[in-house]
Amino acid sequence: MKDKFGNELTTKEFFQRWKMGIQKVTPLQQMKVNLIGNSLVLCGVIVGLITTFILKVWWLFIILSGSLFLSSMGFLSNLQKYWVFKKINQEVNKIENEK
Repeated sequence: MKDKFGNELTTKEFFQRWKMGIQKVTPLQQMKVNLIGNSLVLCGVIVGLITTFILKVWWLFIILSGSLFLSSMGFLSNLQKYWVFKKINQEVNKIENEK
């Protein structure tokens, strides 16, 4: 394995750097990734609903309807958390800029 500068890395070095990078991820970045993931899941459920409705697979349509409800509630929950983290981040940056 090589790093971005082309230096050879052992497996142990690679995983140490990976671990350090993961630890630097902020809660705001985590929420943003969750929102993207939830959006993809919602799109998949909606496409599944349309497909099962066209193919008249009613039992699967009913299951996906429940999944749509749960997925949309999860998306809204993560969206609210994202807004809170974003507001907190803005306030922290404002305080830091005043110093």
